[in-house]
Amino acid sequence: MNTTNAIIAIIDRFQSIYEWFLRIFDRVVDLFERFKDFILKLVEYVIDTFSTEEEAQAFLKNYLENEHSFI
Repeated sequence: MNTTNAIIAIIDRFQSIYEWFLRIFDRVVDLFERFKDFILKLVEYVIDTFSTEEEAQAFLKNYLENEHSFI
């Protein structure tokens, strides 16, 4: 009986650790999914906003020039 209780206690501990690991892994995967969605929305915005590479370059140049004035 003592051995059975010890084995059950060990299994319970491993199950708790496994569930904890799954929760952390799920949160990491969720963060990657949210980051991926952010990047995809950003790419969509850039594609919708700028029709040529020159427009994008002009926007970036303007942004960099204005960013330096805030520093």
